[in-house]
Amino acid sequence: MHPSGVPSFRFAIAVAFGAAAIVGARGYAMAALLVGMSVMAVMLSVALPVWNTAIRREREAELVFRGEQYVHAITLFQRKYAGTFPPTVDVLLKERFLRRPYRDPMTNHDFQLLYAGGPPPGMRQGGTGRGGVGRGTSGQPAAGIARGGVMGVVSKSTDASLRLYNGRGRYSEWTFVATQATTQAGMPNTSPLGGASGTSGRSGRSPRLQLPGRGVLR
Repeated sequence: MHPSGVPSFRFAIAVAFGAAAIVGARGYAMAALLVGMSVMAVMLSVALPVWNTAIRREREAELVFRGEQYVHAITLFQRKYAGTFPPTVDVLLKERFLRRPYRDPMTNHDFQLLYAGGPPPGMRQGGTGRGGVGRGTSGQPAAGIARGGVMGVVSKSTDASLRLYNGRGRYSEWTFVATQATTQAGMPNTSPLGGASGTSGRSGRSPRLQLPGRGVLR
């Protein structure tokens, strides 16, 4: 080393500049990482709603499919037992009219059963509501309502749907009902609900001549 210490001074300056360069490179890398994360967050915020909508549409299609499975099973039961409705879903399962007890895909719980002679969906004892078909707060048929056999199912979800099914915009209004078959010629087949009744909401036609449970999904 020179007695004046000049080489040591130059070495110190070189070390300082090298350290500054390293710190600067790390700073640029951190900034680039933050920008990349921000871009990813924006892309996810745009993609998530689209993904959720696609999932809901798939569930709606599954709701229609499962509801039609119940209608088809009830129609087969009617063909075997002179147009009567099955007393329970277990009978459909036991006699293999229904492969398995399908769940409501909108709630992941059991469907609300619709009974012949019961009130329309949403009716409660003493008034209207959204507590189920002919059921009180305990989930049992309301007192004073004569209940027949199982004629169909409906979703328990009261959410608004993305599509319209038979002109209905809520899942709790998407009724899947088998039209009662008559044993006498010339008698019209009418649904107690008077709505979508297993034949796209058309009355007066036997389910033997049409595909059961086919509604109009838009």
